[in-house]
Formats: sequence, structure tokens, C-alpha cells
Amino acid sequence: MDAKKFFLHLVKITRVIHKACASYPDWIPSAMLLSSKLFAGVAAIASLVAAQNHEGISIPMSRRGISKGETNFQELAAGIKKVFNKYEFGMNNFKLKMGKDHPLLGSKLEKRDSTSSIKMFDIAGETQWIGEISIGTPPQKMLVQFDTGSANVIIAPDAYKPSQSSSSFKAKDQFKTGYGDGTKVEGNVYVDNFELGGIKARNLSFGLTNENFLQDFERESSGIGGLSFPSISNFDSKHLTLIEALMQQKSLKQNVFQFTLKPGEGSTLIFGDIDHSKFNGDLTWVNVNPLFGFYIADAKINGKKIRTAVDSGTTVIIGSRSQVKDLVERTNGVHYAEDRSTNIGYGLFDCDFSPEVTITYGGTDFKLNRDQVSRGTASGKCLLSVIGIDSILPFDTWIMGDPFFQAASIVFDHDKNRLGFASQA
Repeated sequence: MDAKKFFLHLVKITRVIHKACASYPDWIPSAMLLSSKLFAGVAAIASLVAAQNHEGISIPMSRRGISKGETNFQELAAGIKKVFNKYEFGMNNFKLKMGKDHPLLGSKLEKRDSTSSIKMFDIAGETQWIGEISIGTPPQKMLVQFDTGSANVIIAPDAYKPSQSSSSFKAKDQFKTGYGDGTKVEGNVYVDNFELGGIKARNLSFGLTNENFLQDFERESSGIGGLSFPSISNFDSKHLTLIEALMQQKSLKQNVFQFTLKPGEGSTLIFGDIDHSKFNGDLTWVNVNPLFGFYIADAKINGKKIRTAVDSGTTVIIGSRSQVKDLVERTNGVHYAEDRSTNIGYGLFDCDFSPEVTITYGGTDFKLNRDQVSRGTASGKCLLSVIGIDSILPFDTWIMGDPFFQAASIVFDHDKNRLGFASQA
């Protein structure tokens, strides 16, 4: 018998005692003693239940480690183009849902040249943070990339077999999305039960692709676990995203999740609670607008005001080439260079030197350490993890990716539509 059922049984017994005392007054002194003990037991069980519900679910995360060798700019550009495709499709999804352009597009509607606690662990290749989920009855386990820059769960065809799940339902809807080198991915929308680190949800809508859409270095994962707001969802509004399903079914004590990503061991994604042991001091809160779909927040980089999208699915920090050039030229010990074949602008510095790059949210500074500030080498120098490229962003926004995620513990609060930042413990 679980704690909740035991609690209900104690309540029933206590009520029986009270009714008996009404008929037999001589029992009252003894009954009062027994009743007090029972209520003490009830209180203890209630505390236990509350404690159990208070604890969030921690999902261990694993990470593909960034190669620290010589940078292949063609591969880097391809990875950045993947980010571009993701945001372009998100903006298009918004227009289809809302019947108007995304509010952040502003004057940037001109055509662009697209040149280019769950435990997490390290695997080879580009940086992607992956953790385990289960879909179906009985559960079919798989690893997915948890991505705050997209809204949907998208699964490769070899990871989920609808015929092997008694709760699987194939919707009439189909979907298209963009991925990898610009190709479009198509498939069917399915609805099934879902489990995430022990948290269960019913009727999660997810996309099952017709063909495998993952690149070779991503094959240890089986898909994408989108965690953004539903306004950029690929699916019709009747289909629940992961976050919507958890919220509507009250699966979580608090509708929050917390990324704490570290090189090597110890990375976690926590749902349902905030683990204060993961950070030092207090969280700095910054409001976000759920209408935007992405987690958009104002920030500063080395004192310069910027607008950012906080994105767990991006390997570097990305800004426009002109803005990155300005940053590099204002940073001691770093000089600016460009790769003409990809139009990527970047910073180079001596590898025995650690340049100062500070990201500021809500007045709190987060300084990138020696490992976070470097992304491999180029021309015998260390390459700055802040990359500049034109035509990459569908709106004037920096993409705040992996280097920053390793500097901070970040809370995504859907109850109050805000982000919380604190330095990792």
C-alpha cells in the first residue's frame, strides 16, 4: 500500500471512532487518546506524501564532447545552418498558427541568403545533450536530444514501433520540419503515452519520421525532445507538446525544468522542482514572452546589449558577423579573422591565455571559464566559442548555446513565464 492510500485509510478509521463515541460516551477518553495517535500518524503520512511530491525528477544527461582539435569550418558552418533551419521553421510555424509574421521579425523581413534529476553523458561528435524517455505501452525506451529551441518531440522510425504499443494512435495529421543540411523531414503525427524519468503523461503528440533524419554523429540519439513554447509547434493546436501535456495533466508539482550541464559527468535535467544544490547564491529571474515560442531574453556580452535565444540545442554562441567582430576587437588578447569559404567570423587567441567573455542576465555576470571560452583551434591558435555569421538568424538575436549552458544553472519556469540564472555550484 502506498502512502496516499494509507493516509485515506487512517482518515476513514478516525471517522468511525468519532461516530462510535457519539453513541457510547463512556468511550470518549480512550477514543481521544487513540484518535490523537491516529491523527499524528495521518500528519506524518501527509508530510511524507508532500515530501515525495516536492522532489523533482532528475534525468541524467550525456553530452557529445566538442572536438578540441583543428576546426573544420565547413562542418562548423553546416552545424550553424542546422540552427538557422530550426529557427526559420519555427518562425514559419508561428505564421501558420497565428496568421501573421513572428513579432520579432520587425524590419528583418527581407530575403536572407542561407549560406550556411535526467543524467547526461558524453559521446563522440558535436555537442548534443541527450537523455532517456519512454513512449508506448509497454514502454519503448529511447535517447533524445533535449532542445529548448524547438517545441516538438520528433522520433526516428527505428526507435518507435506503433504496432508494439497497445496505446498507440495514428493521427490523420502529417508534418514537415527542417533539419541537418537543409533537407525537409516528413512523417506522421502519433499520439501515445509518455514517460520521462518516472513522470508519466497521456496523449503526447509526437512526429514519427518516414526516414532517419539524424546525421552520422547523432546516431546515438533517436530524435529531438523539444521544450519550447507551443506557438512554434509543427503540429496543429489540438496536439499537445511535451510541456503542454505535462502542464495540463498536472504531472509536475511545479511547471519548471532546470538544466545544469557540465563537461564530463554530473549533467542533469530536472523536471518539476528547482534543485538549489546545483548553483551558488540566488537565481536571477528574467521574464520571457511565451508568444515568441523561443526563450528570448535581453542580455549583455562584455557590456554590450544584445537580445538572446537561450538554446540547449546549439553547440556555440552565435551572433551576426559585425557584432562578433566588434566583440573580438574590444576583447584583450583576441584578434579577428574570417573564413572566406563560409563567411564565418571568429576570434583567435594564444592557447595559454584565457580571454574574458562575460554574459550578463538581469544584472548578474557569468564569466566563461578557460574551457567554455574555447572551441578547438585554427591556424595554431585557440578559437573563441563565440561565432559570427551573416544570414544565419531570421531575426536580430544571438543564439546562446552550449558554452553558456556550462557556465550557469538555468531554470525554465512555465508557471511564471521566466528564466532563472545562477552560477553552477
